[in-house]
Amino acid sequence: MTDVQQSGSARWSWDAEGVVTVVLDDPGRTANMLNRRHYDGLTDCLDDLTRQLGRLRGVVLTSAKHSFIAGPDFVPSEITPDEAAGLYDLLTPLRDQARRLENLGRPVAAALNGSALGGGFELALACHHRVGTNDPSAVWALAETGMGILPAGGGTVRATRMFGIAATVLDIVGPGTAYHPAQALAAGLVDELADDVVAAARTWVLAQPSGHYVQRWERPGHQIPGGTAEPPGLADEVSRRSKGSPVRALAAVLEVAVRSASAPLEEAFETETAACRALLSAPEFPDLTHLFHAMRALATAPAEPPATGMPAGMHEFPQIVANPLAAVFFAPDAPVVEITDADLIPAVRARGGIPVLIHSGDVSFIQTLLEAGPDPTAMTDAAHRALDDGLRIDPAGADVASVVAAGFPAWTGGVLHAGGAR
Repeated sequence: MTDVQQSGSARWSWDAEGVVTVVLDDPGRTANMLNRRHYDGLTDCLDDLTRQLGRLRGVVLTSAKHSFIAGPDFVPSEITPDEAAGLYDLLTPLRDQARRLENLGRPVAAALNGSALGGGFELALACHHRVGTNDPSAVWALAETGMGILPAGGGTVRATRMFGIAATVLDIVGPGTAYHPAQALAAGLVDELADDVVAAARTWVLAQPSGHYVQRWERPGHQIPGGTAEPPGLADEVSRRSKGSPVRALAAVLEVAVRSASAPLEEAFETETAACRALLSAPEFPDLTHLFHAMRALATAPAEPPATGMPAGMHEFPQIVANPLAAVFFAPDAPVVEITDADLIPAVRARGGIPVLIHSGDVSFIQTLLEAGPDPTAMTDAAHRALDDGLRIDPAGADVASVVAAGFPAWTGGVLHAGGAR
């Protein structure tokens, strides 16, 4: 490879056949995130590709990290609605940047070497071809609805063009379904699987005809599966699935999918972004974001030592609520396991469980909530009583366990978060 250049989170290299490999590598981070470094680096890369379009045969987009892109780079613990709406400042530039990559006029393949969530997978959808890793632990998801918003980097619009209105609303974007490689291939979210994703992506690029290249759904004669009209009964199904929840993300996905299906692409993207901006200002968004980060912390954070002298033990509880974010971070149907010994955390994870560490006392936190439920107020009161009686529990674990194993409403962020307990 020659002509290696680096800017921000992007590093790109030209080879002798005119294929450019773009490697996303956010400096000093364990995962690539959608942030200013990503935006500035990819912009400089696209500027270079545009200047040298005559020698450009195609592009392979991949990552130097274990994952592809982990999502947006913000960790709001107590984010306000106004601060949430401020995230819009980077929404439109990232959306337009993905469109610019898509419109280069040369074949672009995403080499998904690992997981891609939310905006990371939206960028992959803007590529013309997706090669996914064979690693069964990888997960790809447009999981934004789990945080009360919707994909606004073009993901809702592109999914509608690819799969149709009903599949977008009920199967892919609406529920924020997490796909592992075999499932993603069967659903059509990735086009092929490979052990060496970069090599396979490059092979695909070189196999494409020379000349101006466009997305499959922008070619003459493309038909949206199922047509552009709202499918009969779809609105009723959305209402049924949303019953009892103040979160309007699923209804917004339906509206965007229906409106965008018959609209010109640029107008469709504006519709999508406007809908997401409205959801960012919803009062439920900060709490759902808290739950997202609680799940991520529980899945990745190192264990804390247990209180001195605490006996080892565990209580296991099934998930009683199919939360889409839980499917992103944990194995399907993973049990929630209360433990009183941090040394047991690796064993719980190895068995596919969700570890929740109780630091003191012999009371089961989840059982306390189940006995008080299903009324959320009663569950919150029970959680406070348990804490007042001396129970100490990892707060992130308590919030996740209360949602997936006790049915506490997800849009509250978890029972301790909602109750103000610390």
